[in-house]
Amino acid sequence: MSSEKRGKFLLVDITHNDTKAILIEENKITGKSKSPTTVDEPTLDVTRGVQDAIRQIETAKNIKITTKNGVKQSVKLLCSSSASGGLHMIISGESAQRAALGAGALLIDTFSKDDKRPPYKKIAAMRQSKPDILLMSGGTDGGASSQVLEMAEIIKRSDIKPRYGTEYNLPLIYAGNISIQDQVDGVLGENGYALKMVENVRPLINRENLGPARESIYDAYMEHVIIHSPGYTKLAEWTDERIVPSQAMVGKMLFEYAQQQGVNLLAVDVGGDTTDVYSVYNGVFNRSLNAGIGLTYGIGNIVKEAGIDNVLRWLPSSFEERDVRNIIGNMMIKPHEKITSEERRIQAAIAREAIKLGVNGHKAIAQRLKGVVTERTLSDMFEQALEPTLLNMMKTQLVVGKGDAFKNQTIEDSTMILLDSLQPEGVTELYLDPENMAAPLGNLVDHDRLTALDLYGDSLEFIGTCIAPRGELKTEKDALRIDFEDADVSHVFKYGELTVVPMKSTEIGEAQIVPYRLDVGAGRGKTIKRNIRAGKLGLIVDTRGRPMTRYRQTVRLLPFEALGRES
Repeated sequence: MSSEKRGKFLLVDITHNDTKAILIEENKITGKSKSPTTVDEPTLDVTRGVQDAIRQIETAKNIKITTKNGVKQSVKLLCSSSASGGLHMIISGESAQRAALGAGALLIDTFSKDDKRPPYKKIAAMRQSKPDILLMSGGTDGGASSQVLEMAEIIKRSDIKPRYGTEYNLPLIYAGNISIQDQVDGVLGENGYALKMVENVRPLINRENLGPARESIYDAYMEHVIIHSPGYTKLAEWTDERIVPSQAMVGKMLFEYAQQQGVNLLAVDVGGDTTDVYSVYNGVFNRSLNAGIGLTYGIGNIVKEAGIDNVLRWLPSSFEERDVRNIIGNMMIKPHEKITSEERRIQAAIAREAIKLGVNGHKAIAQRLKGVVTERTLSDMFEQALEPTLLNMMKTQLVVGKGDAFKNQTIEDSTMILLDSLQPEGVTELYLDPENMAAPLGNLVDHDRLTALDLYGDSLEFIGTCIAPRGELKTEKDALRIDFEDADVSHVFKYGELTVVPMKSTEIGEAQIVPYRLDVGAGRGKTIKRNIRAGKLGLIVDTRGRPMTRYRQTVRLLPFEALGRES
């Protein structure tokens, strides 16, 4: 934790169910509370839930934060929200898609030069969409213009109406070829849209510039979207900062944390009706969202997309398909009731499939920029031909799990969800965000980056380091040997096992990992050295193979003191 003392902040994050308040004084969390969100009937005033959460902190600390008009001037109020049903957007262009997703949007339709729909179908789709914001891009600066102007004409003819406040004009952000801004304005400027011009999201063929578009999305979200939810006009008067989408702040926090740690990071967030995947690879941030894929209202969609057999493979053989289907139906009808142990196991199985679906969809978003020519070695060309996406589990050093998928699970079951769904390779540290602190602390980043990073690191629960080789062998064959050099201990792990090594200390030190005909990051059969840390569970050695074929798995506990002493 940094020793420099900083300001006083009150962070408020509003989700559909809960309103969280966090008080930060002198770069420490000194108060934390949670209250039911009050944006729906019968209250219909989001500030009631905010006030309830703040009062809990005031009572616990015997202090006064609130005033008649909000909070004291000595406390900076920062609000994020996902309670208004999300940020619904339609976009035009590949880079616009990444900008919108990174800003926390739920994309209800996309239009691009590769879209094969005839104009009349595009117009019909746009008219039916009812978005909150439209983001339009296309062409590099000084480059293509005809397709961009053609799309502008289609948007003009569509006369798209906003989801809320139909008496207002739909916010339309143009982030394309800046050399034709005047022409775009001539088509769309006086045709029922609140048009705003920003810098191009793709100014050059080999460079993206997503920041200005995202900032403009935040402004439009504040001015045109969230203001229509009950009580948000009053809440906006309590702070001189924008109320921002929670999902965008999660992404901001994860990106900053990955940059600080110098790692490639993958995070999965499974909620009630959506599954979000965030990644940072080589400093490039991406977010994807699977709408309708979640553990309450979206649970049936997971079964439909993944298939019931893929859900059943994670459950004991005593679970009958008919019973599982009935339990899933009950969980959809009564999503917020306390779940039984049987329902918890089914939820864990479905969470695995939700994450797998989310990650597969994320691969299409986390791609290298199209049209960019790079110099590559022969090995690079082979790897890129096999893996066109940036997402690479062998090159992922840090994984974070958050959301409803882990809320009702033990740390052991949460670990299995991550291992089975993501199948990490090489050496990967596994974490949980049990209190969902990424959104409120992400909102703090622009005001006090060091405190936000310190507190987020403290809030994460370190499960442990996973060592998992890529490749397949016959069961019971020697898979790899780990030499723990500081402890002068060596142990051989068999193929087809999942071993947890509990530790008394978090620091293991440098270890030499010697794979037998498998790959742990340097190539098949090649040794690597890594500094290994043990987490709450210890060290995890997963030799079930990649791709994994053994689903129902007994975990073997092997205390560190027993390593190298087995026959």
